[in-house]
Amino acid sequence: MHALILAAGRGTRLGLPDGQPKCLASVGGRTLITRYLDALDAIEMPATIVVGHGAEHVAAMVSTRKHPPTLVFNPDYQLGSIVSLQCGLAGVVGDLLLMDGDVAFGEPLLRAFLSSPTPAPCRLLIDFSSRFTDEQYMAGVVEDRVRALKRGPVPGHDAEGEWVGFALLSAAAVSDLSLLVTRQTSAGMTATGYEDALASLLDTHVVASIPTNGEPWTEIDFPADLVRAQQLFDATA
Repeated sequence: MHALILAAGRGTRLGLPDGQPKCLASVGGRTLITRYLDALDAIEMPATIVVGHGAEHVAAMVSTRKHPPTLVFNPDYQLGSIVSLQCGLAGVVGDLLLMDGDVAFGEPLLRAFLSSPTPAPCRLLIDFSSRFTDEQYMAGVVEDRVRALKRGPVPGHDAEGEWVGFALLSAAAVSDLSLLVTRQTSAGMTATGYEDALASLLDTHVVASIPTNGEPWTEIDFPADLVRAQQLFDATA
């Protein structure tokens, strides 16, 4: 298994200086991408990062690491995250940890997600304390199985919560996702992102919901999110 981190976007709403990508925002004394790689190194999982906007800045940041990740450049990153996923999935065989690259989190959350006992071969990390307000991707869950995933409320399920942006996928699910992503991009459907393709797996693959159980995390899109992340994670976290 290895991790695939999507970090090619511009992050214009965050307003970082000098054209820096969002993954280089600093939280708790470390950039986001450093936090990802530190957590993955701790469990000895190799990582691939899909880069685009500010790729040279990311390359410079990770090149000095003891175990530098593989970088895949997406020249069409402006078209949306689904194109980055398509680039990242090229040639992938085996199980995969798929990670959006704009989440501030601590290592305990990742460990809990990966080690949670479930017979299901696939899983999504869900914060059941979160409610839809504007643009969150919400998951509808029935008996611990994710049955719906969309940007908006998902009523009519046992429970609903916000998808954190982390997915553990079996080799079979990765293969199907790659086909779905290719089909979507070939039809020019890039504006909605890759989440619709991921949601299409829910009918054919058993995807377990793994709760965050109060472990801190936050997605970073706006300056206010960065302030919240700083409050959640100090320099020792």
